[in-house]
Parts: sequence; structure tokens; C-alpha cells
Amino acid sequence: MRLRIPVLAAAALAAVAALVPAAPAQAPARATAHAAVGSGDLGAVGRAAVRDEGHDSAAGAAARPGLEIASGRASARASRPDGDASARAAATAGGVSLFDGLVTAERVSRSATAQDGGVSYDGAVTGLVVAGRDRGDPVSEHSWRAGGARVTVNRGGEGLRVRLMRPVAGFATGTLVVVGDVDAEAVDGADPDATPTPAPTAPPEPAPPATPAPTPSKPAKPAKPKITPEQRLARGRFVFPVYGDVRCADDFGAARQIGAHEGNDCFAAFGSPVLAVADGTLNRVGTLPISGNRVWLETERGDSFFYAHLAAFAPDAVSGRKVEAGALLGFLGNTGDAEPTPPHLHFEIHPGDKDAIDPHAILSAWEARGAIPSGGWLARYGSDTEARPGALVEVRDFIAGE
Repeated sequence: MRLRIPVLAAAALAAVAALVPAAPAQAPARATAHAAVGSGDLGAVGRAAVRDEGHDSAAGAAARPGLEIASGRASARASRPDGDASARAAATAGGVSLFDGLVTAERVSRSATAQDGGVSYDGAVTGLVVAGRDRGDPVSEHSWRAGGARVTVNRGGEGLRVRLMRPVAGFATGTLVVVGDVDAEAVDGADPDATPTPAPTAPPEPAPPATPAPTPSKPAKPAKPKITPEQRLARGRFVFPVYGDVRCADDFGAARQIGAHEGNDCFAAFGSPVLAVADGTLNRVGTLPISGNRVWLETERGDSFFYAHLAAFAPDAVSGRKVEAGALLGFLGNTGDAEPTPPHLHFEIHPGDKDAIDPHAILSAWEARGAIPSGGWLARYGSDTEARPGALVEVRDFIAGE
């Protein structure tokens, strides 16, 4: 008889534990790192990339007419042990000469270190000369306009960035070269919204033992900062969606015929090139009565971007087509219900392909740091004054309902 009570108590505990729901699954940790000795219209030079776990490195140099990098190396490292993610990307380049010597540098170095949801950058440019003027060895962010180019150093994940504001040495307006291009992201796996599993309560014992003194609990670990979608997208490496002189209205949430406005209207000259803001896949390319000529772009991460009122599509704007950031999607217009208005692009941002968020601060951030297209479409299709490609699409895909 002395053995029956413990056996029954153990059985009761097991039954109670079986009824307790499992804790919600934690989101997996995520870590990525990308580095390149050179990028932009120079092409990918010495590129290293890693996702979640591992290390990658590459050496690279460039010797093209008007563009030269004598030597360089890039490395990328990422890990996520026990859900604590971290990532680091680094790139160095030596003997840099861009646009027939318009900009030269002895050495460019840049690194990005990501941990606890944040990212920090470091690096310097040594022996910088811009349009014949010695700029020394800058270690902080600086920008100059000289010789028909905008030159920026030590900004975000870019060591040296040069964009042409007019044709130089045979290169078209808008041509972009980046030296020391790095990016890193690390997000821990803990889900701060998960509800902990409640501990099962044992049934009362006939003669419970004395309650031991409580063990002092450890101080709670401070919550790690959580980055909002707006912060992530604003600081991400995106291309501004309209090429040329443009003004984006802060009109998210304004009243419209079909409800609240879910994007911003970006006004520019009729036919201004409209470009992919990121690498991704096109879908739902077609025409509807309200949005007119419209297209969706979805990134590998799952973010979606919506473009509407295009005057025409580019030849490559086909559903299912994978495109790179800066790819030509079409031309700005006023199709659909925008016919009575000045030409503009209606642009929406849907983080995780969910509800739209106000894009104005994000667009302003992209524009402020010069996140504009590389001019690659100019090299392919000709100058601004020439006829632009594209065809109006008359497909009425009402089944999509978008």
C-alpha cells in the first residue's frame, strides 16, 4: 500500500503534462553576408557570399578600358549557433582608377558586422584623388561633385561610390561603379512574442513535504532591439523606382475612389524610365481599369512592390521573369483611372507580401543616399532623347482582381 500514492501521483502528472499545449515554434535564426571588390556597371568583381552558416572568399581585379582595380579581396562569414546569429562581410581593393583617372585611390576597404539585429560599418579610403584634387585618406562619410561625377566615400556598405552626372570618357550619364561593396544581416531565432509553455501542476499529496526556500531567479535578459520593416527597407540596398527628376507625394492613406490610398504617387516627365527596386521576380503583369498598366515585383525575401499607371511596359516585363535591381520595367504615364492627372507612378511597398505600409520615408531614404539606377538601361536602349522601347498591353486580366 505504501507504493500506490506515488504511482498515482506520477500518473496524474503525466496526464496533466499531456494536456499542456506545446510552445509556439521559434522563428529560425537568419544570417547573410555579401561582399564584392567591385560592383555596379563595372560588374561583379571578386564576389563572396554566404547564407546562414559558413565562410566564403574571393580575389578579384578589373582591367577594362577606363576602369581598373589592380587587386582586391572579398570575404563573407555567417553563423547562427544556438539561435544567436552573426555575420560579417569585408572587401578591400588596391590601385583603383575609374573613368580614365577621374577618380583614383591607392586603397579602399569596407566591412559590415551584423549582430543582435543591428549592423555596423567600418573602413577607409587611402590616397583619394577626385578630378585632379587630392582628398587625402577619409575615414568618415564624405561626398563631392566634380568632373561630371558625384563621388561618395564611407557611406553604409560602400567604400567608394562614383556616379556620372554627365557623359565622361565614353561612359553614359548615370553609369555607376562601387568599390568595396559589403552587406551583412543577422537576426536571432528567439521569438519575443512566443508564449512560454506553462509548467504542469501536480495534484496535492496527502502529506506534502515542507516547501523549500525559493531559489533566487536570474535577472531577465534584456530584450534585443526589434527592427521594423520600415527601418529594414529604408537602410537596405534598393534602387529608386523612377529615373530622372521626380517628386513623390506624401499621400499614403488619402481618400480615393476605391478606399484609402495604399502608396505614394511619384510625379515625373511622361515616359520616364521605371525600374526594379530590387532583385526579384515579376508577376501579374497586365492592365486593369483602375491601376492601368501595372506590375508586381517580389523579392526572394518575400517583400512585394506594386507599380501602376505605366504608359508602356519594357520588353522584359513578363510575368515569371527574374530581374535584377535597376532593370527597366516600363515607362511612367497615367493609364487607368490616372488619365485626368499628370503622369505619375503609383508605388506600393508590401513587406512580407502583406499589408501595404507608408513608403514615403523609405523612398526619401533611397533618394537621399543616391539609390538611383545605374544607367544600364541607357547603355542598352540609347540616350534619353531617343525613342524608348515598350508596348502598351491591352490584356484585361479581370480574373486576377488586382
